[in-house]
Amino acid sequence: MKIFRDSSQYFGILGNPLSHTLSPLLHEGWYQDLSLDCAYFVFPVTTVDKNDLRVLRKFGVKGLSVTIPHKETAYDLADKTDPASQAMRASNTLVLGEDGVQAFNTDGLGAVRAILETAPDSLSGKVLVLGSGGSARGIGFALLKSANVSDLTIGSRNETTGMEIVRLLNQVKSGSSSFSNLDSAKSKSQEFSLVIHTTPLGMKGQNPGPILDSSFFRKEQTLFDIVYNPLVTPLVEAARSSGTTIIPGTEMLLYQAVEQFRLFTGIPLEAEYVERGRQRLFSALKTK
Repeated sequence: MKIFRDSSQYFGILGNPLSHTLSPLLHEGWYQDLSLDCAYFVFPVTTVDKNDLRVLRKFGVKGLSVTIPHKETAYDLADKTDPASQAMRASNTLVLGEDGVQAFNTDGLGAVRAILETAPDSLSGKVLVLGSGGSARGIGFALLKSANVSDLTIGSRNETTGMEIVRLLNQVKSGSSSFSNLDSAKSKSQEFSLVIHTTPLGMKGQNPGPILDSSFFRKEQTLFDIVYNPLVTPLVEAARSSGTTIIPGTEMLLYQAVEQFRLFTGIPLEAEYVERGRQRLFSALKTK
């Protein structure tokens, strides 16, 4: 059992549901690797406000990962925000300091790094992002700013939120982004070189989907399903049957957490520790 001291630093994750999360596995593993006097807690809450953050800070919590459904709220609660958060009005990381709350969005950086390492050529064609939540916002921003994508489609059942993301993305890069309902996107499947799935469909405990069936996919495409638990979702199974290149959701989870860890602790993780995190994820998911 861990003994907490005055010198201990506390971090955690806010979201609902959180039964599937493997963020504690990553952060706690790196604390152990580096012999850090830190702990990482799970806060499964349906709402969060400024007073909640004040109380957490009072009890020594210095940083929070933020997941569904609180990413937009996290942005609204912050005193200072990074450019990605500002552009997309969503944040997945909060740093609780004595001078206020800082918000960051590391989702997009994690996603782009995963794509660049696995299928960089897929970024040169048309990209379809499925979903219109906080993850879609952060990933869309990074695709335009860090990966130089010039043709991005947001595909969603919710036209209102989808069009709002497109509006924000076109402020980042004029004329880069458009909205498509799912039926229309399905009819244009041959146009997309990269498909990024950001909805909860397929997640453990959620509707399994898939949002697209095997007829959508072809061998020349790449699918990045950011759902990581289970490791192989129905959507991944559908794409695999067509020979599509797969980027596992664990890669985004890993790389966004690497950046969060740096923001929380000030320590950039070396490649050895990143790989240890990857292997912990695979081991945990293979036993589920």
